[in-house]
Amino acid sequence: MQTPTWTWAVPLIAAILALCGVTLTIVIQARNFNRQLRATHILKISEMRQEWIKNLREAMATFQSYGVTPDMNHSDKREWYEAGTRIELLMNPADPDFDELHERMYKFLGAKDPIEKFSANPAYIAVCQRILKREWEVLKAEVQAADGK
Repeated sequence: MQTPTWTWAVPLIAAILALCGVTLTIVIQARNFNRQLRATHILKISEMRQEWIKNLREAMATFQSYGVTPDMNHSDKREWYEAGTRIELLMNPADPDFDELHERMYKFLGAKDPIEKFSANPAYIAVCQRILKREWEVLKAEVQAADGK
């Protein structure tokens, strides 16, 4: 009995299918690796942004605390100026609220009595909250992008 001439095709087709399977697996693994690498990168940047926001919030709170303390001449406190400088160094001058923040900080610098101090406070707090909220939203968006949402 003679074997059909096409029997060589079965092992060839099986080999081609196996090669396609291996190629597909490699492509999927490479894509998943790149996604994971990108997500890790985004999360690392998000961690740094979160630390930056924390430092900015602390500097803003310290500055405000010195600025509104009624019976203290805040202009004699080096720590108060240091907090203000820290805010300026942490902030991006291109931020849409930078100029207003700067202006509000200098209102505190010029305040001499408790009434001036307390009247400078609400606008300073409002601009700080706007900045921190906006940066928090950016952070949330980065984390959601890393999660693939």
